[in-house]
Amino acid sequence: MPRPRIFGYLAVLFALILTGFFIYSLTLVINENITYSQVDLQQLSNFTFYAIAAPIGLVTMAVIGTGFWIGWTILAIKVVPPMPEIVEKKDYSKIKAFFMCIITMALGVLLIYGIYIRNFWALAIPAAAICIVILGAVFWVGIAIITTRSTLPEEKQQS
Repeated sequence: MPRPRIFGYLAVLFALILTGFFIYSLTLVINENITYSQVDLQQLSNFTFYAIAAPIGLVTMAVIGTGFWIGWTILAIKVVPPMPEIVEKKDYSKIKAFFMCIITMALGVLLIYGIYIRNFWALAIPAAAICIVILGAVFWVGIAIITTRSTLPEEKQQS
């Protein structure tokens, strides 16, 4: 088996194992009502809290800001309307972009407020979303590596 394919299988296995641990940790949260962790965010020193909150908050705000920017770009673009005889469908992209801007702005305000009052969920939900996206990307890359065919002829392949 070629080395890249082995790395693909390892990436898929790694992503599946970490996803399993993530799902198992969610069952701990549900069964124990988040009392398994004796850490109270209100009692942490400012340095410790912001050492945790700053990276999560910055990455989350970057994602939220990107969503707002996409919505704003769609709203701001001036497009020549198509000829009515060609397009019978009404274009709802401006309305969707407006709601995307409103929702991302509300999420950004909620995140900043949650970090300000040191709410557990303000850090837990973005951290979980970031983990899920990264694990999904690792899984997808692993599957892409596994399913990619070699283009070299059999006699020229390296083993």
